[in-house]
Amino acid sequence: RSEMLAARDGDDAPGGGSSSARPSKQSPYAYPLAVAPMMEVTDRSWRYFARGLTRSTLLYTEMQVDTKLLHNAANLEPFLGADFTVEAPLALQLGGSEPELLADATSLALRYAAEQQSEWAEINLNCGCPSPTVAGKNCFGAKLMLEPERVRRIVAAMVRRSCGRVPITVKHRLGTDVGGSDYRTTLNFVRTVQAAGCRHFVVHAREAILGRKLSPDQNRQIPPLKVDVPHRLALDVPECTFSVNGGLKSLSACQEHVLGWSEEEDQHWGDNNLPPVHSAMVGRAAWYAPFDVLSEADTRFYGASTNPARDRRGVLERYYDYVDATADSEGASSDDQALPLFRPLYYAFTGLRNSKRFRICLVEAARARTLASQRRRRGLVVAADLIDRPPSEVIRDALDAAPIDAGTLDRPLSSD
Repeated sequence: RSEMLAARDGDDAPGGGSSSARPSKQSPYAYPLAVAPMMEVTDRSWRYFARGLTRSTLLYTEMQVDTKLLHNAANLEPFLGADFTVEAPLALQLGGSEPELLADATSLALRYAAEQQSEWAEINLNCGCPSPTVAGKNCFGAKLMLEPERVRRIVAAMVRRSCGRVPITVKHRLGTDVGGSDYRTTLNFVRTVQAAGCRHFVVHAREAILGRKLSPDQNRQIPPLKVDVPHRLALDVPECTFSVNGGLKSLSACQEHVLGWSEEEDQHWGDNNLPPVHSAMVGRAAWYAPFDVLSEADTRFYGASTNPARDRRGVLERYYDYVDATADSEGASSDDQALPLFRPLYYAFTGLRNSKRFRICLVEAARARTLASQRRRRGLVVAADLIDRPPSEVIRDALDAAPIDAGTLDRPLSSD
């Protein structure tokens, strides 16, 4: 499958050819734009889809918990599975709270990448997730911000294990409602972790609320944004680089924070005499409006002469190859396969006519295939076309049923 898809992308794929990801010539950090790690979003299928829109933007895996990797060390493919020839540059995010366990997970991740004859762009420690499962029951994610010294020990162990092969980075909040989130708290956290060898920090510019039972979605919306903080950190800790995350919904919003890096020393961000940050990380907006957010990323952030996507039809045609190849290699009747394959396209037509109807058609198709495969596994008779049809045909049926017209599919993205 990897060979077929790599051939489909040709020399434009990341890691090969003139359009491969490359560091900015001005900023000391290589990736001025990134897409945040998101559970049940930034999986392998979504990353393949996203690479049809941007070749150079740094993508992240979903968070992988250290103990899950260690318990499945003999078969890491379901957890770390990545086709680096297509998906790079790609960062891995790890979750956990014990230095040795996270160091061991780092070793496994490095081994996996080496077996693919490739490398992670960076390995990131999650110190920002406030969900009750992560920061409550399992005591990591944003809960780690209460223990900067523990995070220092974790990062030190990961840095030692990486042996300089891959940068170890940290994604964190400003602090918590339990332990404080004023600038002094954030600065102390960064300086403590910096001492362990971390040189890049992704700052979700909100407090994490742990003292009340909020959903992850509420914790992304209720705490106020303080987007000046990453810029203040860039001024006060010039030895490190910083990404701003939180509330960024467009490339223009991202550029406001990043643009200004040049050889001149008088470039500033906003009206506060602060420097620009080195990178912007977009989150849910890349999921809910991928074409709007990512289709011009390479020209606007990475100096490319052109962007890989001309229109939606071309992106879909590329994705058809992927879903059919995946179904062939993994078995079309896999119970849990349909949803991940169709999910990256749920918001492919955000803001356009019949977008919601298209999404409903795909959801219904995924559910039907899942139920049919479950019935077949129990020995029941099911209609073959519910399971055995190529996924690309199901997507085309959804386009017809919505309907999404040819004008929408063929309209140049620059005119949207």
